[in-house]
Amino acid sequence: MKNLYILFALSVLVSMAVHGQYSRYIIELKDKRGTTFTLANPAAYLSAKTIERRTKQRISIDSSDLPLSAPYLDSIRLLPNVTILNSSKWLNQVCIATTDASALLKIRSFSFVKTAAPVAARIIANTSRQGFSKHEAVYSLATSPNNALNQSTNSINYGNSLNQILIHHGEYLHNQGFTGNAITIAILDAGFMGYQTNPAFDSVRLQNRILGEWDFVANERSVNEDNPHGMYCFSIFAANRPGSMVGSGPGAKFYLFRTEDAGSEYPVEEQNWAAAAERADSLGVEMISSSLGYSVFDDHFFDHSYAQKNGNTTIVTRAADFAAKKGIIVMNSAGNSGSNSNDLKFIECPADGDSVVAVGAVDVNGNIAAFSSWGPNSAGKIKPNIVSVGQGTTIAGLDGNPVSGNGTSFSNPNVAGLIACFWQAFPEFNNMQIIDAIQKSAHKYNSPDERFGFGIPDFKKAFAGLVAKMFKGSIRYENCAATINWTGKDNMNMRYYVERRSMPDTGFTRIGSINGKSQAFSLNSYSFTDTLKSITPNVVQYRLRQVLPEDTTVTLLDTTINTTGSCNTDSRFIVSPNPFTTSLRVTINVPEPISRLSIALYNMKGQRLYYYETAKGSGSFLHTIAVSHLPAGGYFVTLRDNKKMLFSSKLLK
Repeated sequence: MKNLYILFALSVLVSMAVHGQYSRYIIELKDKRGTTFTLANPAAYLSAKTIERRTKQRISIDSSDLPLSAPYLDSIRLLPNVTILNSSKWLNQVCIATTDASALLKIRSFSFVKTAAPVAARIIANTSRQGFSKHEAVYSLATSPNNALNQSTNSINYGNSLNQILIHHGEYLHNQGFTGNAITIAILDAGFMGYQTNPAFDSVRLQNRILGEWDFVANERSVNEDNPHGMYCFSIFAANRPGSMVGSGPGAKFYLFRTEDAGSEYPVEEQNWAAAAERADSLGVEMISSSLGYSVFDDHFFDHSYAQKNGNTTIVTRAADFAAKKGIIVMNSAGNSGSNSNDLKFIECPADGDSVVAVGAVDVNGNIAAFSSWGPNSAGKIKPNIVSVGQGTTIAGLDGNPVSGNGTSFSNPNVAGLIACFWQAFPEFNNMQIIDAIQKSAHKYNSPDERFGFGIPDFKKAFAGLVAKMFKGSIRYENCAATINWTGKDNMNMRYYVERRSMPDTGFTRIGSINGKSQAFSLNSYSFTDTLKSITPNVVQYRLRQVLPEDTTVTLLDTTINTTGSCNTDSRFIVSPNPFTTSLRVTINVPEPISRLSIALYNMKGQRLYYYETAKGSGSFLHTIAVSHLPAGGYFVTLRDNKKMLFSSKLLK
């Protein structure tokens, strides 16, 4: 859209103002000269939490973070009949309200002004503030049936929300205590009607987890009296009424921002979105959730063509990508235009953004919703990125009781809340790494398409994936002992299995089990030594596996070592002579009986050439094997007590 705005001639701007067609404009500035802020002192314009997030993710403070030039803003503000509504430091532009043609002429004449273009019509008094969002698909407010299943294994009684959590294995995160309570989310929407008294939000209110609110449409503090659409989305995150409805991120903290005017559709709302995203960044939020989208406007001159949905063009998309660049996970509904034809069926902005997680809609059975918008974006990037439950989604009604709604507006917060819980578990990773892990867990990751994108995320799978990614380990062999040292993320409800396979075994034997050290899910270091004094093959394979909750097992290390020389220093088990010619003597010097002693001889291919089984009584044991018929070469002999390996040795003839 920016390129189209530049094409506006001054005479056209003046004509528009004179005829009262437009009253709000974007003034794009050439630079930030005169700003009193510096990159050396970001604390003057960014919160400590924001700076911490940037530092943690190794994101530099740059010129886009600097506030706009105060002298430039003063020059615009002091003009008669001009009101500054908001501004964007990322896009270096300011949004004004005026119907004064001479004021526009003056602004255009300023040397620091790059462009001046309209973004909205004259403000209409008493616009609808209570209707449903124009971005929403067919909407049902009929009370949803109580479909709660047996939830005895879950720490939360989800009630009607159960299936929209289970489709992602979201309960796997909640059961481990990850409810999003380390994550702050800014919700950008059309209003949050009645949230201050709605019983669905009792917990989030009582725990003071609503950190602030602002109405960027009316430039006022309260968002409680506006459109209910944002409240519905908020409930999918934060409702906490066990047995009735529980949200996907019930422990998170929130900022509530109204950026959308439900009574009209103009690009000024994209500018509002940008201003809110910058506010969210400066406050230190980790995530932005937006169930809004822009494509077709009341004045079709502003419509975004499919070609413009390339991830880098529109105001709102550029702002969303800036937010992602600052380390924020930006979640946005894909749109509800899937039933349309031609270019109108595609995702809306900012879902087209390169770094935006666009969320399509499915039902609880994983079937794509017909209304869910299509991808890809016009640059060919896979969109939507993922899908979640947006058809028949359980939301809280105005009275706090669960109702059912349809739309990607609802699929977005459902999965966004779980992403908050996931990021709480793995704060070591940055926003893009978290998104990558989630996409890789989705059911169509290896075959994405234009409806599902990468598909339905599986948070149990994603959890295991990052546990494996955090693992660091090594194995060292010396003095007839193999030592495995490793660092892994775990807690006391998890454990590690050390397993070994030596020739000629075909399977692994567990030789160690180590419980997690800490109560909290954190990084811990371990060491395990396996002494090979009774096992002397030249090849030993080790495997280290981590057992997570619900018997999810992750293989962390699978490696083979080559031993050198003989480690058989155990006089309890002797096989001689070595090298041999015509016979082998097997001597066992252990006093205790062995109920099922087996002796086996293998060639180097692992083929068993000899097998003998007996019950050994008390005292020593001697057994002789005739081997004169065997060709020259290498062999293995094994002694077992039932399935337990007692001794293994390499032999030569």
